[in-house]
Amino acid sequence: MKRKLWQQIGIGIVGGVIAAVALAAYIPTNTETNVSPNVDKRHVMIRLEDVGLGGDYNTLEGLGKLRAVMEYVESEHVPFHVAVIPRRMSLQADGVWKEKGIDDPNPDEVVSGFITLLQQAERHGGLLGMHGYRHQYGETYRTDGEQNSGTGSEFNIKGAPETQEISYAAERMKESLAAFARANLHPAFWESPHYQDTREQQGVFRSFVGLMYQPDLYNKSARDDISTYDTINTFGQDSLGSVYIPAPYRYVSDANSVDQMLEKAATDDGLASFYFHPFLEFKHLEPVVGADGNPEQRDGMPVYRYKDGETGSYLHKLITGFKKLDYRWSSLYDIVPFTPAHRVTLPPGTKLPNVLLGDVTGRGHADVVIRQMHRMLVIPGDYATPRNRQQEASQVWLRETFDRDDQLLLIDVNRDGKQDLLAYNAETGNVRVALADKQQFLPVKAIGTLPTGLSSLRALRSTEGLGLIAKGEKGLVQVRQLSQPLAYTESELSLPDDAELFTAQLQDPTEDDIVCVSQKDQQVSVMYHQGNDRFGNPQVIHGLAMGSGDQLLVGDPNGDGLSDLIAYTAASGEWRVFENKGKNRFEPLDNEFGPWAHGIGRQGAVADFDGNGKTDIASYDEAGHVLDLALSFRGGTP
Repeated sequence: MKRKLWQQIGIGIVGGVIAAVALAAYIPTNTETNVSPNVDKRHVMIRLEDVGLGGDYNTLEGLGKLRAVMEYVESEHVPFHVAVIPRRMSLQADGVWKEKGIDDPNPDEVVSGFITLLQQAERHGGLLGMHGYRHQYGETYRTDGEQNSGTGSEFNIKGAPETQEISYAAERMKESLAAFARANLHPAFWESPHYQDTREQQGVFRSFVGLMYQPDLYNKSARDDISTYDTINTFGQDSLGSVYIPAPYRYVSDANSVDQMLEKAATDDGLASFYFHPFLEFKHLEPVVGADGNPEQRDGMPVYRYKDGETGSYLHKLITGFKKLDYRWSSLYDIVPFTPAHRVTLPPGTKLPNVLLGDVTGRGHADVVIRQMHRMLVIPGDYATPRNRQQEASQVWLRETFDRDDQLLLIDVNRDGKQDLLAYNAETGNVRVALADKQQFLPVKAIGTLPTGLSSLRALRSTEGLGLIAKGEKGLVQVRQLSQPLAYTESELSLPDDAELFTAQLQDPTEDDIVCVSQKDQQVSVMYHQGNDRFGNPQVIHGLAMGSGDQLLVGDPNGDGLSDLIAYTAASGEWRVFENKGKNRFEPLDNEFGPWAHGIGRQGAVADFDGNGKTDIASYDEAGHVLDLALSFRGGTP
């Protein structure tokens, strides 16, 4: 399979990827929770609630109707979330249990159809979440009805002390994750049934996933908006941070509740998030009949649609009503740009300039490459769910002593899908390469010579392939292709003495432009590629005034093929994304991310850690020698 060019370039932190940027934005008042980040932004969100194999969704007809509801929401370009109950149990009046789940070892046609429906929803932009595991408790009849899924709770149940235990919460979380994995589904969030659990159990849930789509009931000031915690999760391998997203508009029960919701939205200035039970729409649907007079089928399920001239649909009224009020339908990933994820522990004493990030194993995830005195270590990356999985141990990939003047870079020299190690010696100009092989770098070989004294050595992509760009005494030094012997060109260009260069795809996904950062001049500028290996004069990006203490990173967190700018304020843990709108114009996202990874001395980095084509962020704490990750899943609306 042909790999994208971004997969052929590793992120080299050697030499620094940091620049100062001062931007107007809210500053968190503390490091544990945001202060109403969605106020006056008119964000609205919908979560389809209690979706599991039971009740109205336990027949092929019911699944066909559920699909019609989801497809209507998608047709309106409304991002949607689905709170999935992986396994449903109910005790019938005759004393017989009914039980079905997406983890059934021998799924029947209804279970298979349900899984297919959820997979399709996920492919079309829907975000799935774990709504507990069984959304019930017990295996015998209870007068409070807790034994039946949907009606019952699952945690912190009166008279059942075991449901308050941490071990019980961990077991249910693991069962839910295993069910999703068996069905090839990918959970984006956790929601405790009826929001009922203990604070200690929430600590377990946060250790497995970074997003909690439920209110932070233990923080009264954050029940109506996002609550972000910059604290360490300790169940399993440590991780940093978590985010709570509430549904302050609660749920729809009847026509009056729809009217009340829209009336509130007309005068409210906060997050309009609510949940909705899809079966409420079923009475507004009708089967689709083919030309032969028979009901149409798709994927083994009957096809339904909304009745012509339908006026009673709650969803139609809500979607239309919020749009008329100028609300923006949003997903979790719109209002929380990054999801707190894994932590990687590096060897004690590791300095950030000795760390490189890139896919050297060819597995698709970014690996951590560490330069030590006489060797190169690799920590293979594995950043799938859950976030508290144990990371692999470091491996010695190369025994080599690099000189102090050697600048190291990861780049796929031979285009085999694995990034190789390139070393440039600023004193001698010699360039050497160690190709990535099976769990090792092959012995270092010389491939040519470049001018001495270069800085800001970066990989450079063009339509001709991969090359290099660097800052020289007179301007830019460019290597068009990594062939032997190395051929380079020098172009005179006036650059600030302290200029730090970065490569980025700002106008064409196949051609790199150059971002230039000067702390002394307090400016960020761009040299756009003009063809024939030429770059234009620097154009200042207005609105990005320089200031001390902030860091600038370059990447593509929304996966559209064009690079954006990411500003990280380590002191407050605030991250701001400025999306590339073309023509040297960058606009901030509605919401910042954080506080996350705050601390003086922390340093930011970027890479596509999980291999989904979107740039993720990381923060390195040198004192604790840990690299904390937050992943990006942002994309377009359905």
